[in-house]
Amino acid sequence: MQVAEPAVPLKRLKRIGKLLYIFMFAATIVIAALDVAYGEIGDLIVTIPIAVMLALALFTERQQVHIPPILIILTIIVFYISLGAGILYDDKSINLVSSYLIGVVTGLLGLIIIYMLLRTKPGMRNESTSLVSLMVMSTSLSIFYLIKIVQYYCMSAISSADVISLDALMMESVMAILGGGTVGLLYYEDNKHRLFKYTLGSFLEENAEILGIEGSERESIMRIISGGESKNLEFKSTLRTNLATGEIDKRMEKAVLKTIVAFLNSNGGTLLIGVDDSGDVCGVDLQNFESKDKMNLHFTNLVASQIGNEFLPYIKTTMVDFDDKTVIWVRCDPCPWPVFLKEGKTETFFVRTEASSVELTGMALIKYVNNRTKKGSRKKMGA
Repeated sequence: MQVAEPAVPLKRLKRIGKLLYIFMFAATIVIAALDVAYGEIGDLIVTIPIAVMLALALFTERQQVHIPPILIILTIIVFYISLGAGILYDDKSINLVSSYLIGVVTGLLGLIIIYMLLRTKPGMRNESTSLVSLMVMSTSLSIFYLIKIVQYYCMSAISSADVISLDALMMESVMAILGGGTVGLLYYEDNKHRLFKYTLGSFLEENAEILGIEGSERESIMRIISGGESKNLEFKSTLRTNLATGEIDKRMEKAVLKTIVAFLNSNGGTLLIGVDDSGDVCGVDLQNFESKDKMNLHFTNLVASQIGNEFLPYIKTTMVDFDDKTVIWVRCDPCPWPVFLKEGKTETFFVRTEASSVELTGMALIKYVNNRTKKGSRKKMGA
């Protein structure tokens, strides 16, 4: 009975979201009419695409391309401010603020475009965060100028329309650069991408098949499997089901968590759950969960409760489908602090040795932690 409870607020949220879309669609039509009435024909280059975006969100099942609602809402709010400033106030300070916000939105769009071209998800190919940040700023500015160019020629076609001055264009460009730069800076600082979960992450997740990301992920996993188990790679057939008995077994979960802890305490590594010891894709035990989302939530809760929430940023998890089978792809970065597996009041420390996870205790544990701390300090000092 308890698992059915979240369905009610979810339906309510969907209804609220639809009402919000209807309101924004109606407001967009009104703004378009005001554009025409006030001779701001150039702004239609912004208003019309937004009306189309809202119409698609309202009147289609979004079976082809899913646009994250938060991105739609943010985009529309920003452009409402921009268009409203031009029609009702023509205030320079509001125009500068709207240019900055437009830079933020085009920065997010630039981030999505970059990963669409890469056909991957953040962190999968160890891409340079500084290079991606620079590309975000460049793409953001390109989109901004594309909008301004179309607006310029639309307004120039009307003799009565005022064309924006060069000084105003330069100031708006500077604010747009700052907006796009803000997105690039946030991306650079948060290389675990938690800030972009409901924009970039949601878009790539929902459209993985259309963008060819799923095929790329499958190919990557098969290349990884071909190398066999090693110090930095381990296979697990199941998440929590004992394959010998067919029953849920906490020891299976412990084996998974032990490997993750060992990777975090060593040089990092990859864990593939749903791949047997011989390297065959058998699929994770999805039958014991209501859905993949429930399985993902269970896995996250396991890590949070028995390893620690503070270590989640060092662990990237992706679920990849192989026809009717699913593999959980876990990538662990080396953690600068000691990580323990918690079982009640007991805490255990594991490291990777060859192709296995080994428990350290006593002086061996103290020496390992001290040596790792010293290495981390020297690396930080540039020694």
